Amino acid sequence: MTRQNFGRLLVAPSVILLLAVGLGPLFFALYASLYRQPPNPAMPSYFYGLGNLRDLLKDQQFLTSIQATAIVLVTAVPLQMLLGFILAQALSQIRITWRGPLSSLLLIPSALAPIVVGVTWWMLFSPRFGPINAILERWFGVSTQIQWPVAMPWALISIIIATVWEWTPFVGIIFLGGLVSIPDELVEAAVVDGAGAWQKLRYVTLPLLRPYFFIAGLLMIIEVTRLYEVPWFITMGGPGNETVLLGIFLFKLGFQYFDLGRASMLSVLVLIMLSIIATLYIQAAGTEEFEAW
Repeated sequence: MTRQNFGRLLVAPSVILLLAVGLGPLFFALYASLYRQPPNPAMPSYFYGLGNLRDLLKDQQFLTSIQATAIVLVTAVPLQMLLGFILAQALSQIRITWRGPLSSLLLIPSALAPIVVGVTWWMLFSPRFGPINAILERWFGVSTQIQWPVAMPWALISIIIATVWEWTPFVGIIFLGGLVSIPDELVEAAVVDGAGAWQKLRYVTLPLLRPYFFIAGLLMIIEVTRLYEVPWFITMGGPGNETVLLGIFLFKLGFQYFDLGRASMLSVLVLIMLSIIATLYIQAAGTEEFEAW
């Protein structure tokens, strides 16, 4: 046996396991999406073809969940990128001996269990005993009690705030890795050529951070699109069904309505949508306009 074949033999079990774990559920979801499962588990399922897709497209709740998810996506991701970049700039000015411990502390929100984040923000936003309304009243003179988790648009805003808080430090650490990798010679050369702070940011920092913006943006798009735990524990999808994101709607279909056919079809649709978004994002990241920016 050659050395190359021996190496392939060693990695074969891991590859097979990864394929089974990754492709097995996908193939089962594709199979289940074509069948209709009656609510009564004693009754057998039957082939339904694209009927589950037609039922989803006619479901107003599905269309509402797409709209709510899109609002959170186009609001939270740019905020995460902007605040993460500002945070990275601040961290890059700190002494190296303090930067590591502080970065570890900042990653705590992203490392917390989503249920902990959701319940914590629900308590913070609670109109009855939450401290956020008290802070707004005492520090900013807002006398009206904002019904954060139970009234629109505040319920959706509370989800966006919690999502931005949870993942902005993670984005900031990614950007920090890019900032500290910029050669000092390039910055010094820009200063010698008379570049000000804006010119250094525009022509040195941002172009060199392009791969990091790409990675962070793609990860956050995927994360926000699949959101379930944090929004669920903050608003439970309310008021009404106004904050039922795609992840919450998928949970309801599978574990409340036991409609496994439509739940599987929705999971396939989410996978397709994420693939399309990722493809368009990758293509946009490779355009001349993006490179020039």
